Amino acid sequence: MVFSQKKLPIIKSNSPNVKIIESEDIITDWTLNPKLKSDVYTTGKITKSKSVKLITDIDSIEIKLKPKQKFDFIILLKEKVSCFTRFESPEILNFSKAKPVLRDTIPFQLTEFNNIKVKSVLNKKDTIFLTFDTGSVDFYLIRSSIKKFLNPEGKKLTMKDISDNHFKIGNLEWKNQQIYPIDTTGQGTDGMFGWNAFDGKILEIDYDKNLMIAHSKLPKISKDYEKFDMELMKEHFCINVEIEESGKKYRNRYLFDSGYQRTIMLDNGLLKKENFPTQNLPILSTSKMYNSENQEIPVTTVLVQKLHFGKYILEQIPAQINSYNSPAGFQTHYLGNEVLKRFNAILDFQNNIVYLKPNKYFKEKYAEK
Repeated sequence: MVFSQKKLPIIKSNSPNVKIIESEDIITDWTLNPKLKSDVYTTGKITKSKSVKLITDIDSIEIKLKPKQKFDFIILLKEKVSCFTRFESPEILNFSKAKPVLRDTIPFQLTEFNNIKVKSVLNKKDTIFLTFDTGSVDFYLIRSSIKKFLNPEGKKLTMKDISDNHFKIGNLEWKNQQIYPIDTTGQGTDGMFGWNAFDGKILEIDYDKNLMIAHSKLPKISKDYEKFDMELMKEHFCINVEIEESGKKYRNRYLFDSGYQRTIMLDNGLLKKENFPTQNLPILSTSKMYNSENQEIPVTTVLVQKLHFGKYILEQIPAQINSYNSPAGFQTHYLGNEVLKRFNAILDFQNNIVYLKPNKYFKEKYAEK
């Protein structure tokens, strides 16, 4: 076994159960496995450097991990078993120098449920429909659909052969893809795919024309667009916007989630941390929602006065307050596609920037009142 460092740091643990904390917010429960030659924790996308810390019941180690860096160390379990462990940052993709310049157009349907519905071909055999979900990564199929399709060899796809599949959307292809089984997805689709399908490129989402356009180089950005930095949080990306209540603005991170069909979902813990006057908001309704694992989440729908996207302001937004704290694994509010569809978007996954400008849906009435 060859490691990148001459002398490996050693920390101790009396328990195989440890925690890894990324960027001070993302907490992952981790179980030590001494049988592995190297137990690898891969961080989210890193553009500069990122704090990664592992905590045992008696010890800890923390480093600033840089892009493309690997950091090896040993966790000595119960004073006698060596667990070789690695922090690793993912490969950085960038297609800006691709020749010829890439520009691939993907038609989509915006459904009545605010889903971005895209036609795809699985394993060069089956036509399927997928929801494009910026709140997720990779490719997913609902369990009840998997058995309907064929694997690369032309046999029935099963839960045993979902690790090496081919997807084609428009002229774009993704090879050797793991399929992750889920219980629910956007209505009228067989599964979903996430933003990292376009990592290293620029993705334009044009709701006026119902087109997604993948670019290898950033197109010209008009002055109509507002610019937002992406905050990369493991497999998610967020932008910072403001809600306004009683003349006071509250700025925070919002997960950019086109797979969430409603307006905005406010994290109960963050609201309390900000001393947001939740008690002053008119209650419109109480209901239940379900995540991709079909878990029930009680929500209360309230009326928020204003939502600021730079110079663009949405008013009187029905917003959901999540009764659970941090469903994403870190504290964040959510921007759903009932709001996001009101903006044509350019998602720059090379420089990690989001550009938004209002479109024909900007002043459309909200589905929930």
